[in-house]
Amino acid sequence: MEQITALVTQYGPLAVLAGTFFEGETIVLVAGFLAHQAVLNPVTVGLCAFAGAVLGDQLWFYLGRRHAGHALVRRLTRQAVFEKALGAIERHPRKFILSYRFIYGLRTVSPVALGLSNVPAGLFLILNVAAAAVWAAAFTALGYFCGQAVETLWGDIQAAEHRLFVALLVAGAGFVVFQAIRRRRRNSGV
Repeated sequence: MEQITALVTQYGPLAVLAGTFFEGETIVLVAGFLAHQAVLNPVTVGLCAFAGAVLGDQLWFYLGRRHAGHALVRRLTRQAVFEKALGAIERHPRKFILSYRFIYGLRTVSPVALGLSNVPAGLFLILNVAAAAVWAAAFTALGYFCGQAVETLWGDIQAAEHRLFVALLVAGAGFVVFQAIRRRRRNSGV
């Protein structure tokens, strides 16, 4: 995670664009968190995540559609999840296009499967753009607001640490007083 944070901090929107070209949930969450920290602009993060997701999926779709015999495409079609993706595409192509990017492990395989299917390229483009917009906005916002939650939690933890420290001091002082009273009673015979 530290490497991703360093990468996004150093290269900013370019790292988000490149990272979302493939399975980029983590990079978008980190970038959203960094946007909360005012390191990046949240709108820029969302737009780069959107562009990377659309461009990446369109490329995978194109590879499936035009280069089915390519070694990379053949390797993806041998993955266990590929047959499940094809089955879902056959049953509900529109729903599948709108949802696959939200299901971990399907992001790279699905556009290739869609490219190999009978789904029209225009339909894929329209639904891909719509789904990518929702995905980019959701994950950017999730990273941004999780950053806020982490800061709030961190503040609560720090406040709790202070309260715990004071409670331990009071308990320690009470224990010392209790032991002193106990010794005094023992020594006085009471």
